[in-house]
Amino acid sequence: MKSSDRLKLIRILGMLGSDQPGERAAAALAAHRHVKALGASWADLVTAPRATERREVVVRTVYEYGIDHVRAAEARMRQLRHEIVTLKQENARLKNRLAVRADQERRARMADGLAHDRPL
Repeated sequence: MKSSDRLKLIRILGMLGSDQPGERAAAALAAHRHVKALGASWADLVTAPRATERREVVVRTVYEYGIDHVRAAEARMRQLRHEIVTLKQENARLKNRLAVRADQERRARMADGLAHDRPL
């Protein structure tokens, strides 16, 4: 069976868990028709593959060879600590700028209010 046919059958069989009886019946009928269209039987699908059948070879590449995870974690922690310090400094600068700006606006409002109170 091709992998595309297998995936289609898996999707159809997944619908057998539906809460709706009509959906379950439709899924069972669709699965049966799909198996028959493949020229197979349910017995063929549930028996173990024969030794003559070709299986897919799975090759996995190991990318972690030679990595010291403890040192990598410590390096990441140092980076994060440095980032925290930098962000705290930036936060302090921004708070200072905001305080200066608020003070300037307060003084401008006070000066503007005093100018309106003076008689001409």
